[in-house]
Amino acid sequence: MREWGDLFAKFSRVTDRLGMPIDTDILEMVVALNALGITTTMSCGGHIDERGFLLPWVDIEKIDPPIRELREQLIALNAETHQLRQELEEQRELQADPSMIQEAQARLKEKSEERNLLDHQVRMQQCTMRTTLVEHLSRFYEDRVVSFDRRLILHRLGLSRTRMESQGAHDFYLCAPLEIQQQKLAEYREEIMDFARFLKHIYFSHVSKNTLSVQGHREDLL
Repeated sequence: MREWGDLFAKFSRVTDRLGMPIDTDILEMVVALNALGITTTMSCGGHIDERGFLLPWVDIEKIDPPIRELREQLIALNAETHQLRQELEEQRELQADPSMIQEAQARLKEKSEERNLLDHQVRMQQCTMRTTLVEHLSRFYEDRVVSFDRRLILHRLGLSRTRMESQGAHDFYLCAPLEIQQQKLAEYREEIMDFARFLKHIYFSHVSKNTLSVQGHREDLL
């Protein structure tokens, strides 16, 4: 676990490609997740403006050199598989020799199997961190009663990202009147903030236990 103050200072300085800082409505959640070893990659506090109607979300993903290398290999394999599939379609359209088509099918099958195995490896790298977040969410909702659409859920994005957002963020209220959208934005921000406070409590509970453990060990040595 990282020091809370250091992480808060770090993420307060983080900006996106447009130079925009992390939204204040989501900042504490970003800090809390990273403090507990759950790496965030992107986030949004939600907005209703000229950019449209967007509700709060946070993306998590374990990223280190070995995983980056696997991702690059997978991207290359995806390109190769796509190329082989195009070549096979062209041969079929041109009514090429059956033996050539069979050979192309065999190459495509082999490359697809290689691609699927590597895709599985990339996804497996995210299991530990995702499982940890699921455990925290399960504890958070043990005695918490909120509407179905407000509950925080997880779903996979792209190769290996996981997005956490309220169930209703999936266009439940895209066509709703403005006042309803504003209400849901406020509710979902509150849900994010409440979960962030829950994680913050877990973090400081761990810090307190570790401090007591160290103090006890020192006393034993005296």
